[in-house]
Amino acid sequence: MDATTSVDLYAGTRARLTDAVQSFGPEVLAGRVPACPEWTVHDVIAHLSGAAADFVSGNLEGAPRPPWTAVQVDARRSMPTTQVLDEWATTTGPALEKLILSGDTAHPMICNPYVDAGTHEADLHGATGIGRPPREIWLATLDWVFPDPRPSDEVAGTLSIVTPDGTYQLGSGEPVAEVHTDTYELFRAIFGRRSAGQIQSWQWTTPASAEAWSTELPRLLQTTVDLID
Repeated sequence: MDATTSVDLYAGTRARLTDAVQSFGPEVLAGRVPACPEWTVHDVIAHLSGAAADFVSGNLEGAPRPPWTAVQVDARRSMPTTQVLDEWATTTGPALEKLILSGDTAHPMICNPYVDAGTHEADLHGATGIGRPPREIWLATLDWVFPDPRPSDEVAGTLSIVTPDGTYQLGSGEPVAEVHTDTYELFRAIFGRRSAGQIQSWQWTTPASAEAWSTELPRLLQTTVDLID
């Protein structure tokens, strides 16, 4: 993806979340986010601003795992949410966008921040009903994730995931299974926001394939509860 499109997708999420979250009262800000059960709404915004700051400074050791994100959240836990939003809107976010447009880095996480931001926009939709991220983010995220076939040590062969917007391949080798699902559901599942049971409920060629692949598909820690967003 070109840098301008990446920045536009990211900046769009940043603007939408800033507009939405600044209207929330204390109870909503302190409410837990089901897709990130250790975090409140405030904590999600703290992570997004903190991640942008870390991307700009080159602090990527451990990214994107919980110990890395925990530092961002802890550093902003006592800050008012309005202050964190202002930091993201006027300092860390624009600095990251400037870095991407400069062409001075090719790091895939830095150059595609809309992936994480869009995922958390969907998380906050599930927690507060602000609205799903736009379809362009789902598609861009899936295009970013799936060029890598990611061979599995647990399941041999290739899974074809058929959506209304295209077919994606997971695994390597001969085709062994096929599943049909909604594009948004795949977008949510790929980063662990759908349980194994939810993935198994998709339209699979065989039940055995559903069971085998339902825990292989997520790239991040998979939820154990059924999330609806």
